[in-house]
Amino acid sequence: MANFRELLSELAIAGRIARSRLQGQMQYRASFVLQIAGNFIINFAELLALIIMFQHFHHLGGWNIREVIFLYGLSATMFGLAQMIGSGLDQFPAQMRLGEFDRVLTRPLSTFIQASVTDISLRYFGQMLQGLVILGYAVFALDVHWTAAKLLLLFLSIFSGVVLFLSLFAIEAVLCFWTVESTEAINAFTYGGSDLAQYPLSIFDRWLRRLFLWLIPIGFVSYFPAVTILDKHDPLGFPAWTGFAAPLAAGLFALATGWLWGFGVRHYRSTGS
Repeated sequence: MANFRELLSELAIAGRIARSRLQGQMQYRASFVLQIAGNFIINFAELLALIIMFQHFHHLGGWNIREVIFLYGLSATMFGLAQMIGSGLDQFPAQMRLGEFDRVLTRPLSTFIQASVTDISLRYFGQMLQGLVILGYAVFALDVHWTAAKLLLLFLSIFSGVVLFLSLFAIEAVLCFWTVESTEAINAFTYGGSDLAQYPLSIFDRWLRRLFLWLIPIGFVSYFPAVTILDKHDPLGFPAWTGFAAPLAAGLFALATGWLWGFGVRHYRSTGS
């Protein structure tokens, strides 16, 4: 119970830090609006390419355009929110190079929380907003029999996706304990994983499906919840309740990431600067 209260206290402090950073960004309203509009438009270009593709192929692995748009909106929403919350982890390589992580270690607050709130960027709000708009369109355009369980699953899927992508950003930051620079290879799993989540997992090769199910469980937070919500037949043969495994899959991945973060902190050697 004491540890839980301590965690809540740290999250409250992190919330105040994040709020102050957001207030600072809001001082420049024109820049804020332009950044959001830019991200909004850029991501709609990707959606336009998807729509053009469906002018030639009416179905993709048994999914029609509205169902794929639902997947697209789901992925864009969770990834945009994760980017906005975890943008501070993108600054972690700079912290390591400048020796600022030494100061982080002297503060009575979780090192991970401090690294996360180094920068809370509103420029990703446009992508999240676009995802919500597209997701909202797909929800009303599709003939889905909505129940309380499906609504719950939709929110669980988004929450689990945010946790999963935040964990991937954290893994990229963890590598800085040994390389000082984050490696672009991780982007294949963060940005690449976000792109993959926009399409039915069943259309990909078996090795890729296994990678994004059992190693990085992106399929569990996007594809399977969508299959359950849309009442679709899953050619992979998983039971209908698999969609509700999203929080478990994301939670286990986050626990493993937390262990890696702790391992990196314990083996950190100061830059001496």
